[in-house]
Amino acid sequence: MVNEEKVKLMTETALVQKREKRETFLAVCFYGDDYVSFQTIKAVIGVTFSYVLILALWALGRLDSLMTDYSIPALFDLAKNFLVLYLMLLLLTVFLSVLVYTSRYWKAREHVKSYQANLKKLYRLYRKEEKERKE
Repeated sequence: MVNEEKVKLMTETALVQKREKRETFLAVCFYGDDYVSFQTIKAVIGVTFSYVLILALWALGRLDSLMTDYSIPALFDLAKNFLVLYLMLLLLTVFLSVLVYTSRYWKAREHVKSYQANLKKLYRLYRKEEKERKE
């Protein structure tokens, strides 16, 4: 005979496993601070690479005017402005990354807790059935 409670738990567990991405289950393998730090470092590296690439493309596109229209002190001022812009962008990236990845970590943790609770219930049902079969 089919146990409705067991089928319901198995279906719910399978749906959670399918719905939740692999990252959800990997996130809870880390401590919260480690996960957030790692993801923030990845975001900082990505933003830095993108900023340098965009800045290099911009500089190559305006290389002629940079060499002819700007003096050395003006170029240093321009570089200082780009550095300030980069630092502001970096601060914004770190702030948003910490917010987003902290939220994702706690959501993932809650999803995994409910998933594990369902697995425990399912395990208990199987053990109960096994005991009944032995008797």
